[in-house]
Amino acid sequence: MKDATLERGIGLFNHVGVVARPDRREALEFAVKLVKHLEDRGCGVFLEPKLAQHANRLRDALSLEEMKVDLIVTVGGDGTILRTCLMIPKPEPPILAVNMGVRGFLTEVAPKDALEALDRCLEGRFEVERCMKLASFMGGVRLPDALNEVFITSRALAKTMYARVRKNGETIAKFRSDGVVVASQAGSTGYSLSAGGPILDPDVDAIVLTPICPLSVFHPMVFPGKSTISVELIKPKSAAVVIDGHYQTEMEPKKPRITVTKSEHETSFIRLKGDFYRRLKGRLLFSGGREL
Repeated sequence: MKDATLERGIGLFNHVGVVARPDRREALEFAVKLVKHLEDRGCGVFLEPKLAQHANRLRDALSLEEMKVDLIVTVGGDGTILRTCLMIPKPEPPILAVNMGVRGFLTEVAPKDALEALDRCLEGRFEVERCMKLASFMGGVRLPDALNEVFITSRALAKTMYARVRKNGETIAKFRSDGVVVASQAGSTGYSLSAGGPILDPDVDAIVLTPICPLSVFHPMVFPGKSTISVELIKPKSAAVVIDGHYQTEMEPKKPRITVTKSEHETSFIRLKGDFYRRLKGRLLFSGGREL
């Protein structure tokens, strides 16, 4: 959800981290252009190591795990954002996302508008959209927080997963399916949506559970955001857990249950124009990627 007021004032972002999609040369080169623009305006800039190597600026390299900055600029698509949010220190700095990906639903500006967007950020002319994250625990260990979703699926190809779902400790369903997605509001527009789950308005404080190709009738379910949702593996003996498409671990007999709840941390996005429904109509639902 957005802050009620604009955050104004020069000096908000003295130190900026820049992250680019590493497998697209044009994204790396455009990120270098943004770095120069930021430095011309007096910002200290740190580059993710692969970008620093591309720009021949290893002295300015900083891993995502160490990127304690005032602002992060990502150049890529949603995957670049999700990878960044998995790894950066908490609490997270706000993110200005430049779209050089396929869909870029979470991103804010096209490359042609990126320099003007940076200037608006440095002048404090923006809004902040705060998105809830999901904390997950398995075998007594906390996994990285998810901005979009926690996905559980059988490790064996074409092997159905049989699992039990609990809400706040009470069993609410058993199901057989190819997997299950536990998604946040932001994640409701991602893999969960592709699997038939509902889209949540950002102001709806909720968690979505969406089965993947269930064998019997088992529809997506929406739970209050304060809920604790657990998925317990019954069969087979192991399953894969994938968080935001990047972090992976395994469920096994010694740790057959994963518990998901609302995190105390959030991801914050710089927003300069329009709202959630502008992006929804323009990038997901009706116009084939052209904003209306």
